Amino acid sequence: MSWTEDDSHPFAGIAKKLERADENIVNLHSEILTFFKASKYPVLPDTNDKSWQEGVNYHRELQIPKRFSVLAGEIIHHLRSCLDHIVWHFSSDAARRLHENTLEFPILRKPPTKDELTRYDRKIQGITNANVRALIERLQPYQRGADAVGDPLCIIHDMDRFDKHRELVIVTTCANLTFPPGTSLNVIADVLAYRKGETLSNADLAIARRAIKQNAKVTPQIAFAQFGKGETQFVVPALTYLLKAVDDVVELFEREI
Repeated sequence: MSWTEDDSHPFAGIAKKLERADENIVNLHSEILTFFKASKYPVLPDTNDKSWQEGVNYHRELQIPKRFSVLAGEIIHHLRSCLDHIVWHFSSDAARRLHENTLEFPILRKPPTKDELTRYDRKIQGITNANVRALIERLQPYQRGADAVGDPLCIIHDMDRFDKHRELVIVTTCANLTFPPGTSLNVIADVLAYRKGETLSNADLAIARRAIKQNAKVTPQIAFAQFGKGETQFVVPALTYLLKAVDDVVELFEREI
């Protein structure tokens, strides 16, 4: 039986946290859709419509419910605590008893200095399994060099700290393009490249602009103002990405039980 289905498994608590995080993401998605459906502009007018700018200004000034930030913060916290649960499981009874508040999954964006290495070792001091210690080190964001800030564990760690210190994860509104069924993947690729500011041929540029004008619906969405290396990442797919990343990490450690 999988660790996600066995309540007697040592990682059963982690499984329940991940399950709850998944439920919260689904619920948050539903609440976001309901919120915008009730707004004055659930779909923004065509760019050629005289009410286009009014719709843009409306959503720019629309007050986002603080509940969305709280729910996003709870999901991030569940994911962070799953990582700490891993360290707790592999720690000795003595370490749990004597250093309960010290044990946690270390997450470092840069290679540790001497002092940081001491703190790092303190967090995993109760772990004697060499494979587990090596895996923790291998998963450190700094192992990715310049891409460390975009590592999902780094994102979770930073967002969890931000949420604790500032109370709320920052979210904002931004527009999302949706296309009707059957839209060519090449057309969608051209549009995405256009939105990212990539250089396109004159022909592809014309296709992208025509697709946006004729086919795409521009709908408001909730996004994280800062997410790793990028900005304005839509909340629901971003949280789903982090959930999958933690699930994959747990799978790696489950093999060491």
